[in-house]
Amino acid sequence: MKVTIQNLTKRFSDMTAVNTFNAVIESGELIALLGPSGCGKSTMLNMISGILPVTEGKIFFGEEDVTDLSPEKRGIGLVFQNYALYPHMTVLENIAFPLEIKKVPKAEREAKAKEMAKLVHVDMLLNRKPGQLSGGQQQRVAIARALIKNPRILLLDEPLSNLDARLRIEMREEIRRIQQQTKVTTIFVTHDQEEAMSISDHIVLMRDGVLQQYAKPQELYDSPVNCFVADFLGNPPINKTYGVIKNGKVELNGECMLDLPLSHLEEGREVIVSMRAEAIIVGAENKVCDGIIDEVYVMGKEVLAYVILGDARVRAYVDAEKGFEKGQKVSIGLKKKGVFVFDKESGERLV
Repeated sequence: MKVTIQNLTKRFSDMTAVNTFNAVIESGELIALLGPSGCGKSTMLNMISGILPVTEGKIFFGEEDVTDLSPEKRGIGLVFQNYALYPHMTVLENIAFPLEIKKVPKAEREAKAKEMAKLVHVDMLLNRKPGQLSGGQQQRVAIARALIKNPRILLLDEPLSNLDARLRIEMREEIRRIQQQTKVTTIFVTHDQEEAMSISDHIVLMRDGVLQQYAKPQELYDSPVNCFVADFLGNPPINKTYGVIKNGKVELNGECMLDLPLSHLEEGREVIVSMRAEAIIVGAENKVCDGIIDEVYVMGKEVLAYVILGDARVRAYVDAEKGFEKGQKVSIGLKKKGVFVFDKESGERLV
């Protein structure tokens, strides 16, 4: 089911939680609503579900305007952060409950519930109560209960936040598998960039109720439209330094001259230069400036160094075999990919 969102706005008295939001979500895709706490992503999900009324704008499921429809008439499946399973019911009864409300005959709803349980790999737990299940198992039951209604749209609100790190990885892969198998259009709220990057077809990145960028995960990482997007995505965080345009190049920290395609920018313009750790070449033959190794950290197969460039301290991945040491002077080069220049005032990308 295709979802079209037009000029969607939500205000709470004098606070605007979502501001003039526009997006088209294609049928059968898994979309992550990503952003920091308080950016409006859960508010957006609640408007799509019908739990929250819309202040302005429209929501369409396919060609149908659902803006003013109640949640039960929208054909949605909802999975909340706390799963909201009924503690006195078995797994089978929890999954089948939406069909019980619809007065579906017992034999039919139990057969459908067993089918859903098999899909989410809890078919061996049908007679257990929620209190006898792990967090991951409860999550699977909640997803099965949402899917048994054959929803047009599946909505997941931070579904992995209560799980430990290893289980989060397992469950996000399971969510992707289930979504691919059912082909139901899925919108998934998270503040975890790794979750969003790993399983989404597209990411909607929000800040202060405003859409920043809507693109495929790798496109957001490789081609951020502004400084916020570049800062938000990536681990380790992107290096952020400041410079001034001089003779079509960037003078960085009064020392480095970066030869970037900036001849179209006016002399003296202040900019932000952001560089991903993998874009910095330590010990480069074609150097743009010199640096000094400050610290070196071995992290399994990767070695991360902190390098002093003028008055900036940046992270860079280095070749473990070269044995860089604290205090060592090194030549610094830059790859073309992973280096961005933003306007210092607006944060908009220039290069």
